Amino acid sequence: MKNRILFRFAFLIGFSIIHYSVFSQNSSEKVKNEITEALKIFNTSAQNSNTDQMMSLFDDSENIMFIGSDSAEIWKGRNQIRGHLNTIFPKKSVNLEMKKIEIDANGNTAWAFVDGYINISSEKGEKFRAPYRFTIIFVKKDKSWKIKLFDGSNPGGS
Repeated sequence: MKNRILFRFAFLIGFSIIHYSVFSQNSSEKVKNEITEALKIFNTSAQNSNTDQMMSLFDDSENIMFIGSDSAEIWKGRNQIRGHLNTIFPKKSVNLEMKKIEIDANGNTAWAFVDGYINISSEKGEKFRAPYRFTIIFVKKDKSWKIKLFDGSNPGGS
């Protein structure tokens, strides 16, 4: 009798661990796929110089930030970020070559680190390519991931 109870208990514990492990892996892969898709939309928005599409990726709160390499490149809130993007997009198309992508999540918060290159094409046909990396902090709102913080930079010494 004791052996049967112990066996059932051990079986339930083992089943629970396996179920949780599989569920966590599936959930983790789902989040990574959702964040990867958001990164693709982010890049497509930049390629198409589409400020509205890019802004739709940001959280609706005013507590959002867009940070560049220079100490003066800090924009806070939707109006400042939109204003900054409007100075870039009418004149340039930006393509981000995402060579290395790392994604992690914890509940309703996720981050993505991307290392690669930035390719900029001006309206005059001038082209510029440089190493570029960025980190994005996402929050889950309803069923979609929204950007709370974008921090992009040109790594020095490259």
